[in-house]
Amino acid sequence: MIFIYYTRTMQKVRIPQMVDPVRSAAKRLTYKGIIPKEKLLRLSDIVKILTDIDVELSFSVDLQGMTVIEGNVGTSVKCECQRCGELFNFDIETDLVYSSDEEKAKKLGLFDNYDFISQNEFGEVDLYNMIEDELILSLPTVIMHEECEDEAYGSEVYVSGKIEEKPNPFAVLSVLKSKK
Repeated sequence: MIFIYYTRTMQKVRIPQMVDPVRSAAKRLTYKGIIPKEKLLRLSDIVKILTDIDVELSFSVDLQGMTVIEGNVGTSVKCECQRCGELFNFDIETDLVYSSDEEKAKKLGLFDNYDFISQNEFGEVDLYNMIEDELILSLPTVIMHEECEDEAYGSEVYVSGKIEEKPNPFAVLSVLKSKK
């Protein structure tokens, strides 16, 4: 007897741009899918986006009755190293926790627990802008290769299982100073 198994690859669905967070939280909706990389123009002005943005968001109401959006987003980008100028791939992944109830948070003293997102006149939030903001904020201030970062910030070098002290480039100056 021969068994044949069919595997079906799950197609990633496109995340909606505008969502009513209150309705979504009341239904406890979860979105898992992608945002096309072409939709994030501000991020693409900074770095080259290599893959569509993977998104997983869940909407809920917390114990204090606040509408909460939490999840995880990630993508791969091509960056230019600010130290050596070479291009390299960099993975961005970040967790987020938002609420649309800023006034309620102030009254309850929970202002530091959430980031807040504004709703438009229809009570909807723009998920694409929210996620793009998170990805931009997740980029390092100074983008460098891991190797260049080690050179820039460490005086110790890890070589063949041992940590070795790098020579001080200003040691020559101490010789000149002692000659006086």
